Amino acid sequence: MKKLFLTLILNLTVVLDSFAIQAPNFALKDESGKVVELSKLKSEVVFLTFWATTCHSCKDELPQISSSIYPKYKDRVKFYAVVIDTDNPKYIPSIKQEWSFNLPVLFGNSDVMEKYRIIGTPITYIIGKNNNIVKIFIGPQSMEKFEQAIKKGLGEG
Repeated sequence: MKKLFLTLILNLTVVLDSFAIQAPNFALKDESGKVVELSKLKSEVVFLTFWATTCHSCKDELPQISSSIYPKYKDRVKFYAVVIDTDNPKYIPSIKQEWSFNLPVLFGNSDVMEKYRIIGTPITYIIGKNNNIVKIFIGPQSMEKFEQAIKKGLGEG
């Protein structure tokens, strides 16, 4: 059953190239307690990566994103790392320091996990202007793949 579900999700990413599918709205708190709402970012490209503090792939991938893609696009793309296994803002600075990443963190909840079909981590959504999903990545990816999707969202590729 799990393989069937994963196959359907992977096929969905192919379909996304042909049809504009809206990303589900969310309102999540950031590290300082400020609420970030996707619907208010309609004029932005959004890089949304879901992660967990116990995810070894995330521990490898987040620093790569932070050092290679984030500095290059942070002025044109909103980056958020949505943590799904803690809601304790005091815990995040030490994780960010230990893992060496500096992406803004949002605190996920069961509602956003259900809406975004988070079945594991990392899962990354590239969301284009008007909140249309550009690409969904399941599992760790190369920075080149992320960059291609970002460029597509920005209308450069």
